[in-house]
Amino acid sequence: MELLDAAICGETSKTIATAPTFSVIIPVFNAEKTLERCVDSLLNPNGNERFEILIVDDCSTDATLDLAKTLSDRNPRITVFRTEQNVGPGVARNLGVENSKGDWVLFVDADDVVEPDFFSRLAHMATETKADIIAFNARLNGPQGETLKERIRIDLQLVSGDNRVIDYLQDRIDRSVIHHAFRRHFLNRNSLSFRAGLHEDVDYMFNALAKATGVAVLDQPIYRKINTSGSIVNSLSVRHIEGFFAALDAICASLQSGTSTGDWRAAFLTGIVNVTATRLSAMLSPSIDKVENTETILEALYTHAKRSLAKAGFHLPLDIPADSFRTKYRIIFDSFIASMETGEGSAETLAKIAAILPKSWSCYDLHHSVFLGPGEIRTCCKRFTYEGELKGDVVLFGGDGKDFEFTYDDIRKAKNALYLEINRDNSDECRGCPFLKFEDWGKPLDQGVKYLSFEHHSLCNMRCTYCSETYYGGQKPAYDAGAFIDTLKEGKALENMEYIVWGGGEPTVDQAFPEQVKKLADGISNIKQRVISNATLFTETLADLLSEDRAMMVTSIDAGNARNFDAIRKYKHFDRVMANIRRYAEKGARNIVLKYILLPENASFEELDQFVALMKANGLEDCNFQISCDFKSDEVTTEQLAAIVHLHDGLRKLGVRHIFLDDLVWQRLSQVTAQKLNSLRQLLGNEALNEALEPTPENGVVVWGVGGQAQLLRKRSNFFKTAKIAYYVDPRENWIGTTVDGVEVRAPEALLDDELPVIIGAVQSAPQILDQFLALGLPANRLVRRLIL
Repeated sequence: MELLDAAICGETSKTIATAPTFSVIIPVFNAEKTLERCVDSLLNPNGNERFEILIVDDCSTDATLDLAKTLSDRNPRITVFRTEQNVGPGVARNLGVENSKGDWVLFVDADDVVEPDFFSRLAHMATETKADIIAFNARLNGPQGETLKERIRIDLQLVSGDNRVIDYLQDRIDRSVIHHAFRRHFLNRNSLSFRAGLHEDVDYMFNALAKATGVAVLDQPIYRKINTSGSIVNSLSVRHIEGFFAALDAICASLQSGTSTGDWRAAFLTGIVNVTATRLSAMLSPSIDKVENTETILEALYTHAKRSLAKAGFHLPLDIPADSFRTKYRIIFDSFIASMETGEGSAETLAKIAAILPKSWSCYDLHHSVFLGPGEIRTCCKRFTYEGELKGDVVLFGGDGKDFEFTYDDIRKAKNALYLEINRDNSDECRGCPFLKFEDWGKPLDQGVKYLSFEHHSLCNMRCTYCSETYYGGQKPAYDAGAFIDTLKEGKALENMEYIVWGGGEPTVDQAFPEQVKKLADGISNIKQRVISNATLFTETLADLLSEDRAMMVTSIDAGNARNFDAIRKYKHFDRVMANIRRYAEKGARNIVLKYILLPENASFEELDQFVALMKANGLEDCNFQISCDFKSDEVTTEQLAAIVHLHDGLRKLGVRHIFLDDLVWQRLSQVTAQKLNSLRQLLGNEALNEALEPTPENGVVVWGVGGQAQLLRKRSNFFKTAKIAYYVDPRENWIGTTVDGVEVRAPEALLDDELPVIIGAVQSAPQILDQFLALGLPANRLVRRLIL
């Protein structure tokens, strides 16, 4: 590329006496409104670092070149160059690199600015590292200077990792050169240069990261990206699409030439899918300026995506992943390709994409729950098996055995990071989770905390055989749960609270328990706190909350006699536990749930009958009963299912308040088939099974609850193969009037207009739903009492 004249080239008498540390290259095209602001930010740093500024004009048609010359006349650090013809920012940057003298090369866009500590922080990092590239953070500002994002980059840990090439192909690493500093000798040694056209930095960054011996990270927002209307990132045209796919094709050619090793094809496919989907998403954004009409852009996107796939050895339609999980971008991509292949119109194509855009993969716990674990903070307490591995109890932070502090805001940030990784299909801990749903979730904790669990220590006076040292290891709290409650109140995160649970180790042995449980009770008057206690101690605070209808207590018995209780729960004072349960029941029996976890050693019919007799002898019929199983088991066997049926029927005949199977049972129970029912008949007898199970109602049933438990019940049970759901009931306004699988969700008052039987499709909230049912004045005999299988 020839230079137009020596004066503009910088071949003048002005020379910087000492070689600069940094060469800052600014490619400009019609930047007269922003260039001076950009240069001023570079010339006013904190520190005395040596640097030069190379402004490369790409044949501007406004006064940009004159302004650049004026700025150069004012300051010897500034040199001006001009391209021979308008070829795009990449070639302009090449010209700057060719004429640079600094140890490090930086690329700055003319409509952006840098922070005052830009050079000083980079200089410190440069002296500390032997890496070829320094990756740094930036903040995003609006055109009026307002902060839109405090930190743009969330990829810095990846860009410095050994797997950065694959991560880059998967579109997990920032593709902008402006957020990096490069050793000049590294660029020259590897003959790195930008191609002509737009999005030229996409393949440039790939080659740089692939060839770098190391990448250092500066997680400080020292660069300020200005969100400028009409900029490359805020425009969409055929030229933009051609530029991006030209970059992908260049990367593909490099990979196929053997300059990069490893299995890159799957990652590269993800990159093509993501590029296509993000361009489609941009078409629906009001802030994006579409240069050509919609049909032209869609056709160009389809043509280039198909061509790039073919070059990489892929053909349409793409195979569905073995586990059927598709990211949102993949769902958008597949919808787009299907529409183009069938010749649908652009309006219909974009309407389908618009319907997908608000959705994402998440679960109730990730979006609404906080679990305070022993020495760690978890996002869920669900356990599941995937590819033979027991997974779940996903940790957000902590777990290193050290004391720590945290706030509600810390949890929000950690959840957002996990949410992003799940939707990129990069979360190993959540991969295969059956609770993930593709829905319109919003952002995690946008509605505050709805489910709050306190398991913040493992102080316990039992050693149950089915439990683990996580919950009885004697670990004292590693953080101040009371201080965290204060940050919840400060963040107004308790306004939509639905559940509060105290569990883990024995909650009542913590001296802070009375103060903390009352602190929450005083702040949330409409929620019953759920305390999972061994009942080895009698706590007046808990008893008062039970009597005031402000708490529920859940305690496991798991045996019908003292000998088995001691064998399973490793606690010799069985009579003391039963006495404490009676005292609690006197305060509020309907707020007590007695839990039986079925194990091989306590599942005989004789043992189960002893348990039912024990409940009768202690006058606990007004309590609620939860039937569960060992979470370490992969499935509920036919023999265990027979025990469940027998125990449920025995408690029903005793006339206890309410009985339910919990989610651990339903998760591990494969679909109840006619064959499984026949096996149960052989174990229980035909008459006993018929008496225990709910018959199919003639006119259908109403299911109270629309959550995961209700759906597990509907999908896994044989009952709903023949029983029709007339409608669902849920008191939450956001559900009323919606549909679940085509069935309407109504307000509870709808039950007053008919006499259909009602099934409570919930677990933890089942006793409260029973209260709400009775409060409507409905007869108790409308509730389904027999077992649903």
